[in-house]
Amino acid sequence: MGKKAQVWSLDFALSLLIFMSALFAVVFAWNYISANTMETQQMHELQLKALTLSDSLIRTNGIPMDWNESTVEVVGLAADENVLNATKVKYFVNMSDSDYDHLKGLMDIGFYDFYFEIRDLNDTVYENTTTPVSITSSIVIPIERYAMYNDRIVKVKFVIWD
Repeated sequence: MGKKAQVWSLDFALSLLIFMSALFAVVFAWNYISANTMETQQMHELQLKALTLSDSLIRTNGIPMDWNESTVEVVGLAADENVLNATKVKYFVNMSDSDYDHLKGLMDIGFYDFYFEIRDLNDTVYENTTTPVSITSSIVIPIERYAMYNDRIVKVKFVIWD
């Protein structure tokens, strides 16, 4: 007579434990990699948005060219490339205080928040928006550029976060 195969409960339990452990490790690794990829993608998106916006603010006049708080269609703070118009900067700061959500819509930044600041090289603040950077933000992208403002070289800081 031939031998018949038998299933031992200990063998079955051990193989099930090994299989479940391997499955758990694969699912955990997949979730970890997926989350890191999404965060990296969001950070790159925010960096591109911050660079584009800061560039647009200090290099363009906006639309219309002589916009004010009620006529602005596209925000631009420049009188010339990298030379800021003091009146437009005031309008921009006032709009950020009075109608922040509308200003975010004009800049097309969606659900992201922003902070804007102009400082001279001695760190004296000339203008800034009152929106502080949220401590709970997971991704904060600061951009710093140099421009002319009131015949002085200044640092223009633009921060965007989720």
